[in-house]
Amino acid sequence: MNIDRRLRAAVEAVDELWSEEEEITERYRLFLTSLQPRPLPGAVIASIGRVLEGLRDEVGASLYFAVYEEGEVRVVAESSGPTAPPVTEWVDFRQSAHAHSFGKCLLAQLDEHTLRDHLARHRMARLTSRTITSERLLAHKLLNPSPQASPFLDLQEYSMGWVSAAVSVGAASRIGAVAAYLPVAMAHRLRNVGDTLLRLAGPPLDLALTGRADQLPENLPLENHLPAGGDRTIANVRSQVGGAMAKGS
Repeated sequence: MNIDRRLRAAVEAVDELWSEEEEITERYRLFLTSLQPRPLPGAVIASIGRVLEGLRDEVGASLYFAVYEEGEVRVVAESSGPTAPPVTEWVDFRQSAHAHSFGKCLLAQLDEHTLRDHLARHRMARLTSRTITSERLLAHKLLNPSPQASPFLDLQEYSMGWVSAAVSVGAASRIGAVAAYLPVAMAHRLRNVGDTLLRLAGPPLDLALTGRADQLPENLPLENHLPAGGDRTIANVRSQVGGAMAKGS
């Protein structure tokens, strides 16, 4: 009888500790969420859309801009056209970040705890025969990324018949990514498309995120602001554009 009472008391104590741990975890998650920027205002989203429209023909592919906010991947703007067809969102982009290029690009910018929390909440479904479904393998790739100048790729992992390259964009404490999608018949252009994103996308999207898209030169191609050779990583391009704009002001 005494043993029964002791066992029940032990079980109740463990249950209480477990409940407290879950409550602490949830409080921590809410605290982290409170530190994140609020959802993008409509005017900023409209500016991002205009930037994508201006970049689409230069890149030669349909473009998607996404942010990571409130624990989810959110596509806030996209641009496509007759010569730049859009990829069909056949699986909710929010549920398939492990497969598409901009999702992987966003997840790679998270800290390890937040990444594992995201993967715990979103099952890694096999969308195509090429989709990575191992959480361990994906986490290894995301936490040990390629050099900064290498875009994140989607080689028919989200949708058969489509390839993509994505690069990170971030300003005003935002975690963002811009991706270009091509039909697989144009896969030979993917490297060039990724290089073009690295050279051209970061500066205007950074300005749009901070509500300063109107500061970009209107009558001068952005290419004229870029270094002629050497280091063309996003950080270098941003500094070059910023310096050119400061001289013109």
